Amino acid sequence: MKRLLGVALVLSLFGCHKTEETAPPPQPAAETKAAPAPKPAPQPQTAATLPAGSPIPGNGVLLWLTGDDALVSATNGKVETWKNASVPNVTAKAAKPEQAPAVAPNALNGHATVQFDGTDQMLMTSIDISPVRMPEGTVITVFRSKTADKSPLRKVYGDDNGDYDRAIGLDDRGDKNFTLFSGSGVEGYFNLEADKPYIVVDEYSPKEFSGWVNGNPALTKLAAAWGEKPEDSLPHMYIGGTGTSYSEYWNGDIAEVIVYGRTLTDAERTQAEDYLSKKYGVTLTRTAAATATDTTASH
Repeated sequence: MKRLLGVALVLSLFGCHKTEETAPPPQPAAETKAAPAPKPAPQPQTAATLPAGSPIPGNGVLLWLTGDDALVSATNGKVETWKNASVPNVTAKAAKPEQAPAVAPNALNGHATVQFDGTDQMLMTSIDISPVRMPEGTVITVFRSKTADKSPLRKVYGDDNGDYDRAIGLDDRGDKNFTLFSGSGVEGYFNLEADKPYIVVDEYSPKEFSGWVNGNPALTKLAAAWGEKPEDSLPHMYIGGTGTSYSEYWNGDIAEVIVYGRTLTDAERTQAEDYLSKKYGVTLTRTAAATATDTTASH
């Protein structure tokens, strides 16, 4: 009897042990990967409305910088920060504080200019002229170059990251020495002369570009193909160079920069050109046909 009980006990213990050995181990819970959060859509930029009676069109101003403003805020003759109280919270700062351009009083018809020496000076603005943030816009610049040479490359402004994004300046890849980046290459804009002041109006839309030089049309509805994604261009407009990829530092004066987040009518463009022409002593050479169009039509 004891033997039977012992055998039964052994079998019982063996059975329990077997059960413990063959039980499947617990499985970890399956991991679930969260879907990546969608990138927020770029926010529209805030444009200022100027007071009635302003010398330039008052609606839709993204940036307005004058050399006289730069002179007021200069430190030891250097432009570390450039701003205009008429367009608050918008600035242009030296991309590198130790490489700030100089400001020269009475440099152009009694007005100050910001002078870039063509070596390492460039300003970064707080606005974005890429197609995503500024699908349509107008950039007006008053400048003078110390050289007419196509090389080395030099840009008045830009937001280029290497894909021919929006920028203008001297370049040896166009049929004229002063050129435009059209998104797919370099287009000749006009033949620049050294030491001559220019008033240049650049009109951007998603697929076209038009430009006027000292009152006359130089390019009209040129086909363009700028990128439509935020990564296709830089998030800032640079002055005195093209941006962070190639720099292409300007060598000369920049007296005034005005940027609108819209295109201007012909009458508005004429108003801005006339104001700048009188201020800086730049002769406009509008043809009779251009003048008639300017005063009677709009884009």
